[in-house]
Amino acid sequence: MERLADLVDLYEYRVEDLLQGRTPKGGKRALLELRALLADSRLPPPLAKRFRQADARLRALRGGTPQAPPAPPDLPALLLEEPEAPQEDEIQERLKRISLKVWRLLAEREVKNRAKDFLSGRREELRLVHAFLQNYGAYREQEGFRRDFNLARFVPTHPIPALSDPLVDLEDPKVAEALLLEYLETALRLPQDLPLPPEETRTYVRRFLNRLLDWDGAYGLSPRRDLAALRRALEEARRLGAGPKEIARLEERLKQEALEERRRELLLEEERRRFRVALEKVLALLNLLPTPQGETPWPEVPPPGRVGENLATLPLRPGRVPLGPLTLTLSQAEGRWHLGLGGEDHPLEETLVLPWEDLEVWAVREEDLLHLRLEARSGLRLYELLSEGRVVALLLSPKGDYAHLRLLRALSARLKGEFQPEAFGPGLAEKYRQAPEEALLDFARKGLELTLKRLGPQDPLPFLLEVGRALGLEGEAHTLGEALREYLGRRPPTQETLGGEVHLLSLSPEPQALKVGSSVLSLRLREDTAYVGQAGEVPKRLKDLLLYRLPEGTLVLAREGRRVAYLVLHPES
Repeated sequence: MERLADLVDLYEYRVEDLLQGRTPKGGKRALLELRALLADSRLPPPLAKRFRQADARLRALRGGTPQAPPAPPDLPALLLEEPEAPQEDEIQERLKRISLKVWRLLAEREVKNRAKDFLSGRREELRLVHAFLQNYGAYREQEGFRRDFNLARFVPTHPIPALSDPLVDLEDPKVAEALLLEYLETALRLPQDLPLPPEETRTYVRRFLNRLLDWDGAYGLSPRRDLAALRRALEEARRLGAGPKEIARLEERLKQEALEERRRELLLEEERRRFRVALEKVLALLNLLPTPQGETPWPEVPPPGRVGENLATLPLRPGRVPLGPLTLTLSQAEGRWHLGLGGEDHPLEETLVLPWEDLEVWAVREEDLLHLRLEARSGLRLYELLSEGRVVALLLSPKGDYAHLRLLRALSARLKGEFQPEAFGPGLAEKYRQAPEEALLDFARKGLELTLKRLGPQDPLPFLLEVGRALGLEGEAHTLGEALREYLGRRPPTQETLGGEVHLLSLSPEPQALKVGSSVLSLRLREDTAYVGQAGEVPKRLKDLLLYRLPEGTLVLAREGRRVAYLVLHPES
């Protein structure tokens, strides 16, 4: 920027020398070369305006009419008054594409975990997803597809594959992961395939799956028996006076066919019931879609030139990039860009994931923009601990005489069948106030673990509202229910689902300062034990999770080995 300003200054001086009758330094050739250089440069609007004014004076002098109104110079479009609008639109579009690529990396992580659960048992979820993709792909090619929002004309053509179908091979984890990713991508494209609002994606998929499960042919069962034809044959035989043996044979056949049809109906009912349970789990996968189609926030991608603690977006230029505890290098060789980490260069493709100790460096490229982010490795417990810490911080809030902690205990008793409202009144709060902080933290965490184990796959909100009404804490029950829903639905959590303000650091014997607003805490390692505290107070031990109350909010710290992650929950959180 400063160099361009100096060049514009030099151009103005040389034009002024020419207007005064003096030969510019370097001669007219140097002046014209400087003009060509500035014309091809990406000048910001203030410098572009100065350059146009000086160039207009030069053009007027060369035309011999210095008093005539200067005509606009014949320059590239980048020198117009408002060059930023299309450029800014293009940058925003690139950032959006980067955000989508980052979402895909996050979705791949989550799908690997979900696929493990779906590989057990009879794999109804994977089989249902396979049938959805087959039928949707076939119907998408039919005429009238784009106008059939209610699926009134949709007729399923592909049944749910059998458990032992060799052509599907759903026992392979890689096949299962690819199938779930294709399902998410198909749902993501729905608003492009159909004139459908993004918010209606889940409703459309539910309707499609229900139509599939209502189809008797979806389950690969034998066709229905024609009992009516057998009854007509029996009646005809009796009318014509057939012998007793023939009548008995037809009656026995009708009886056997009726039994087989009954068994088929029971089997069909059982299959339909199991797949309806699977349908809800398949629909729950759509929560992984970015908002507003799903419930996953769009990944944060800062504008170009901004380098944060764990995030950076920058133009592709050779140099060093500090990112958290790392220093990365960008270099170009033989027309290819490379990202350097730990002395090793890696070719930059569209997406690149590099492991480093217990972290991962994600690099996402879109033309000449590069987005970098530091993520915890998928198997790391730090983010899970922070997610748990957010819920525990709510439970340990003393507001309303520890209303949320009392509600959690009441929910646990309700699930066990031993709920008595009077046992969870405000009197419990005095016990909580007198308990040591470390003991109270352990108590809340164990209570949360036990309650969620008793809850299983059920929605916590209805039960919490029930006990909340009994305790006169319906508003607090709703808040806790939503927090538990989010906690259960964000496995594994990410920076975005944790609020996007996760900080990572490595423990060392030397004290490290943590600045939170106006508060400064010291974090140090002593013989494999970590301590956190402010000056003049007894330090608190950080085992794997610690809540530290500050005027700015609650500091949640999580530790695994020598790595520490922390975030701040502000009072409004």
